[in-house]
Amino acid sequence: MTENTPQGKEEKLSSVIETKNKLSNKNEDNTGFKGADVFKLLIAFAFVAVGVWAFYDYSHLPIYTRYLFPAVGIILGLILVLYWCDFGKRLVSYIKASIVEFKKVVWPVRKDSLRMTIFVVIFVAILSLFIYAADSLISWLFFDLLLKRG
Repeated sequence: MTENTPQGKEEKLSSVIETKNKLSNKNEDNTGFKGADVFKLLIAFAFVAVGVWAFYDYSHLPIYTRYLFPAVGIILGLILVLYWCDFGKRLVSYIKASIVEFKKVVWPVRKDSLRMTIFVVIFVAILSLFIYAADSLISWLFFDLLLKRG
């Protein structure tokens, strides 16, 4: 009920402005790579490289077992980057904030979505027929009338 009142709209606006300020402050404080983050990225790359190396080096093992080596290397590298590096933490917080904003979206009802989808499909079909007709006319004019190949 408070959403339609002027106070409710002001509260929404102020919360959006606060979120924007928080995000802009985070971006200004944490720009670029830090030396420790570069080292952590190298460790993550080493995990992936060791996983790929183990895949090819242990060729005597069954293939389904060998696939675990690169998979574990990639998973360890992602965990290291997303939860230990500074920019990974910022990426995770950005994704969480995006999910919160995504949940605030008011989606159209199924009937409206279906109607608009049908409208778009019909429009695309008509437009494609028009483009086909124009292309056929130009081809006929060029090849049959001008070059007399027909």
